Amino acid sequence: MYEYIKNPALIHEGPPRSATSMLSKPRVPLILVHDGGGTSFSYHLLDRINRPLYGIENAKLHDGGWWDGGVPEMAAHYVSLLGKILPEGGDILLGGWSMGGLLSLEMAHQIALAAREAKSRETGESSESSGTSTPKTPIFRVLGMIFIDSIFPLRLAELVGPLPEEPIILSGEHSRTMKLKDKVDLNMTHARMMVRFWQVPRWRWRDEAVPVPPTILMRAKEFVNRNPADDQSFVDYTRDLRLLGWDDYDEEHGHFIRDLWEVNGHHFSIFDHKYLDDVTKKVRKAADKLDPPEF
Repeated sequence: MYEYIKNPALIHEGPPRSATSMLSKPRVPLILVHDGGGTSFSYHLLDRINRPLYGIENAKLHDGGWWDGGVPEMAAHYVSLLGKILPEGGDILLGGWSMGGLLSLEMAHQIALAAREAKSRETGESSESSGTSTPKTPIFRVLGMIFIDSIFPLRLAELVGPLPEEPIILSGEHSRTMKLKDKVDLNMTHARMMVRFWQVPRWRWRDEAVPVPPTILMRAKEFVNRNPADDQSFVDYTRDLRLLGWDDYDEEHGHFIRDLWEVNGHHFSIFDHKYLDDVTKKVRKAADKLDPPEF
């Protein structure tokens, strides 16, 4: 079992104080969640985006990446990690590449419901005047999300091919001798298994509709396989759809996808060196649109 000291990891600090002193409010941090492979490596390749940037990797990356409770359990753990970097809670932006967008959606849903539960408890406590005080869990608000080529998952199970019936949990000895690339491949397999059974959140609290944070969807311009004779990659099965399959879900939830931007490359090459300037610029632009700087 590995112990993670820096998760979330600070990738870039915000702008220097001389620059932030000109702003009426500080820029909120952007937290990018790992893709199916479990690492946050790609986000470390990004240049500065004029706000704090954090990356979350799979906390069970070196154990094989499997969570018995699937996507909701992963998201709940990652929400709990946010208190390490923001112990007082506050406003944040969430996002991620591929599965990272799905995890962001689940995290944002859990954060929104937790905030309503906390408000409900405070109202009840104030009316009862219990006089007791308990430590408060940090309360967050997601101002917006950035999906980086995150495809809608409901038909994914039909396209990824056969998957193992049981997860493979790595022992400590096996993990220590296993190459990172092989761990990433195993994490990817487990990610597909967990996404297959994930129930996409329906945004309601009690009888009340809960708004989904405004979201910017970035879609890769190219198909993974350029040759029409090649088998289509599962990440391209919604490539011909404008919102990568999110269309009905988006409409059902108030058209929360506010903008659609294209990024260079195909799904697996977005963070290649030749495209880094493009994706960095668009991540920065998306974050500033969701959390505009105020002078």
